[in-house]
Amino acid sequence: MTSPIPPTESDTPSTPLYPRGRLRWPGRFEWKILGAVFIVAVLPLIVTGSFLNRTLTSVSAINARHRQEVMTSLNEALEVYRSYFSQEKESFRERAGFLAKQGVAHVEDLTDVPGLLRARILLGADVVEEWSVPPEEAERAREAPPTLVELTPSGAVAPRMLELTFGIDRQVYANFLSLREAIERERDLDRVLPILVPGIFRALVVNLIVVLTAATGIGLFVARRATRRVALLRQAAARVASGDLTVRIAPRGRDELDDLGRAFDSMVQDLAEARSRLEYMQKVSAWQEVARRLAHEIKNPLTPIQLAVQELQSQYRGDDPAYQRRLDTASEVLHEEIGVIRRLVDDFSAFAKLPKVEPTPVDLGGLVSDFVRVHPEWQGIVRAETPAAPVSAMCDRMLLRRVLSNLVENALQAIAETPVSPCVVLRVVGPIVREDDAGVHVAIQVDDNGPGVPSDRAARIFDPYFTTKETGTGLGLAIVRKILLDHGGDIRVGAADAPLSGARFTVELRSP
Repeated sequence: MTSPIPPTESDTPSTPLYPRGRLRWPGRFEWKILGAVFIVAVLPLIVTGSFLNRTLTSVSAINARHRQEVMTSLNEALEVYRSYFSQEKESFRERAGFLAKQGVAHVEDLTDVPGLLRARILLGADVVEEWSVPPEEAERAREAPPTLVELTPSGAVAPRMLELTFGIDRQVYANFLSLREAIERERDLDRVLPILVPGIFRALVVNLIVVLTAATGIGLFVARRATRRVALLRQAAARVASGDLTVRIAPRGRDELDDLGRAFDSMVQDLAEARSRLEYMQKVSAWQEVARRLAHEIKNPLTPIQLAVQELQSQYRGDDPAYQRRLDTASEVLHEEIGVIRRLVDDFSAFAKLPKVEPTPVDLGGLVSDFVRVHPEWQGIVRAETPAAPVSAMCDRMLLRRVLSNLVENALQAIAETPVSPCVVLRVVGPIVREDDAGVHVAIQVDDNGPGVPSDRAARIFDPYFTTKETGTGLGLAIVRKILLDHGGDIRVGAADAPLSGARFTVELRSP
């Protein structure tokens, strides 16, 4: 039922609403959306930045105090180790001097000295004797710097020296090295943190700029998407105000603007249908006035003409057989044509003087069944299909029967032009809830197996005096629609389903 907005002078492909490839400064509505998106994006970042700043400041202060305490403790521990190693060195020198005074003759005499790893007796630069502990025992200790002491003078030119190498517990020395490495790491951290914290804030600022840029872009995209639909709706409303009721938004989404677009399409469609009905009623009223005048003007001379023909025929007393036959033939033709004109006058009169609708609640199933039953001439040709449950409608029983009679006669006349056996089905359907109308409808479908209604004639088939039949007046379907419009309903024409596959006239009425 809906279609996209057709192009107009202000909305052609050459001048689109939003030209592509050209930047457009945001409008007021877009600025509002951008402002909202900007605030939503900035507030969390500002709050997060402020919280992060306070947190980093607090953590930095706590960490500084903690590092200071750790560094103090580490330096004190390092001093303890250094003092320990100094005392050990002094102890090694004292023990070496004591051993030298004992008059060591051979290094084997020193094998029982605790902590001694290696001993050598030197004479000048030459090694006279040498001793060392086994390798597996040497692995468990860390060598201290060698200690040289002079042995008791022996009168030789070169003095005899005693070189003793003591060992320090390897685990103690490893702990000393680990402690020194820990102190170096703490010092490195003290140098890195002043550089790292500003880097964090610089990264935060960069992220803030990126987020704001992205938020602005996304906000502009969302704003353009929303304002484009709002502008389209405004433009469509302006075209409706100018009288164009063919405009449609045809939204595809599911948000509130799309719901507004669908409501707008429904409203415009209702307006178009109301205007179409109004125009049709105005047209019918005009044709009714024409029909009333024609019936009046044609009906008056018919009786004198008929009487004159009858008098001519009765007054002739001649004995000319040929003339008598011509007179009889002419009289017969005139009587027949006068009868046709009288029927036209009756149709005009019926069209011009349609009775006022007096609707009451009516069971359509019962009405259709009664209609088929009271027309024995259509038995075997017209049948009714009614639902088990009652289907009620507000209608004038007499006028609705006239509607059904006109539709059935119209169908039978159309089928008569084809070689098939006539078949017409009256089917009651309801209730029907249409998306484009808030009301609830019920319907009577009149299907036939005739040739159907071509699409180029469907738009005019209900116009007064439009007919494709040689003997028709074109008033039957116009009377049908006029009656239904007076009921607050309408009639549509389409194609019937198989197996009939002819025309389908759908009579729509409002449910009570």
